[in-house]
Amino acid sequence: MSEHPRISVVIPTCHRNDLLAKCLEALAPQRQTLGKPYEVIVTDDGSRETAQAMIAEKFPWARWTQGPRRGPAANRNHGAAQAGGEWLAFTDDDCIPDADWLAAFAGAMHEGIRVYEGRTTTDLPLKGPRYQAPVNERGGYLWSCNLLLAREVFTRLGGFDEDFPYPHLEDVDLRLRLEAMGERWDFVAGAEIFHPQRPATPWRKRARAHQSSVYLCHKYDKPLSFANIDPLSFLRTVKHTLTGPGPCADKARFLAGFFAEQLYLLAMVPYWKYHYSKR
Repeated sequence: MSEHPRISVVIPTCHRNDLLAKCLEALAPQRQTLGKPYEVIVTDDGSRETAQAMIAEKFPWARWTQGPRRGPAANRNHGAAQAGGEWLAFTDDDCIPDADWLAAFAGAMHEGIRVYEGRTTTDLPLKGPRYQAPVNERGGYLWSCNLLLAREVFTRLGGFDEDFPYPHLEDVDLRLRLEAMGERWDFVAGAEIFHPQRPATPWRKRARAHQSSVYLCHKYDKPLSFANIDPLSFLRTVKHTLTGPGPCADKARFLAGFFAEQLYLLAMVPYWKYHYSKR
């Protein structure tokens, strides 16, 4: 690949070499149809093991770098700092880019638009309540698993906010700051990422992640609203789980965790609000 690629793909990873390998296979020069130079940077927060040896052996065209080990936001920023392209494309290590992913982004570029988001799909329907996968068919989210933006914009923005207390909503914050800067973006349906279904996040981690929601609301001085502890939303979730697909045992385990999550939030949200009000 060229020493000065126009597009730099940044992939944060941490202890998921099996998933990362599938992502890199889809990004190989012989698989992508772009036809122009691009580079792939894997920024690795692993501590027990890293992907360095695997990349050197199987994907020598990709560049490995040790991440800062301060969470996904810092890891993405670190990867972007190593990039040499005019454009930064972000995806995740558990995603599989389509062969036309980069070509679709490149073909959609036009003057005045410096931010683009692609289409994110999965193998619907979900297997049951204990599985999850992001789906973005029409745009408007700017999720970090399928995002392209000009390097100059990313730099002026200051990258992803590394102060989020838990890996959650950093890309929402990025979108809000882009809107505040007056940046517009286009949705590119042809720039597709496939996100396989994964087991749902355990309820303890899911509950803790809501601290980032409180941080986000405090940061923008917006009213705090948790749909998941709203009574109507609570009942809708229960009904959807009971009537949806999946074994009864999975539904029971999900609902047990869901109830525990709500109790945790009822106790912790007031504390988090107080904590950030004092900052």
